[in-house]
Amino acid sequence: MKNEFHPQLLEDAAAWLFWTLVSRDGFELTLKNVLQTRGQSLLNHPEREIIFRRYPLGEMPASTFSAFCSAVAEHAHARAVREENLTGIIYSEDRFSGRTSSAAGISGAHLDFPVTVEGDSFPRYGSLCLRAPLPAVVFADSPPPEGVLRIADTRALGFSMPLWLSPQTVSQVESRLWLLTGIFFIPVHPELTDRHWKKVIPNGVCARERIIMEKDGEALSLAFHWQSRAH
Repeated sequence: MKNEFHPQLLEDAAAWLFWTLVSRDGFELTLKNVLQTRGQSLLNHPEREIIFRRYPLGEMPASTFSAFCSAVAEHAHARAVREENLTGIIYSEDRFSGRTSSAAGISGAHLDFPVTVEGDSFPRYGSLCLRAPLPAVVFADSPPPEGVLRIADTRALGFSMPLWLSPQTVSQVESRLWLLTGIFFIPVHPELTDRHWKKVIPNGVCARERIIMEKDGEALSLAFHWQSRAH
C-alpha cells in the first residue's frame, strides 16, 4: 500500500531542507543539485535530523520514514522542474510582527543605506514578512494590481527600503487578507555583497546601479542613486 503524506508536510520539510542549503551553498548550486539528483541531494543535508524534528515523525516505522524521505525528495524535484519556489507553510499571524520566529533575531541595520530611485512608477502595495531562512512573502488587505509591485511597508526590516516583488502566487487566505509569494528585487549598496541581503530575503535578485523590469508590456529601467549614510 502506498504511503500518503500531507502535502503541507512535504512542502514544509522540503522548503526547510532546500533553503537552509541555499544559505550555505547558494541558490544556483542547490537548485542544480536538486534537479540532477531528483531531490535526493536534500536528504544528504547535514542538518536533516534537526529539521525533521520539527515534525511528529518519531513514531514512524522505518519503512514509512524511508517512504517519507523519498516523497520529500520527489516533491522538491517536481517544484524545481516547474520552476516554482518552495515556500513552506506560511502562517497568517506572522503578518502582525512582519517576521516568523525563525527570522526574529535578524538585524537589518547593516543594510540600511539611503537610496533614491529614478524611474519607479510601480504601484505600492502590501507589507513585507521576513521568514529567513525561508522565502519572504507579502501580506495585504486588498487584491493586488497586475504585475510587479513596490512593497509599501518594509518595517519588518527595521527601516524603509525600496523593494519590488514579481508575484508568482496570489491567494486570498481570509476575507480581507491576501498573500503573495514570488521574487523580490533589491537595491544593494556597493559596500555590501548580495549574500548580506540574501540572508534576510533569500528569494531576491540584487542590483547595485539599476534594475530593468517589465511594466505594461514594456521594459522599465530603475536607476539607483546612493546617498551618504546617516550616522
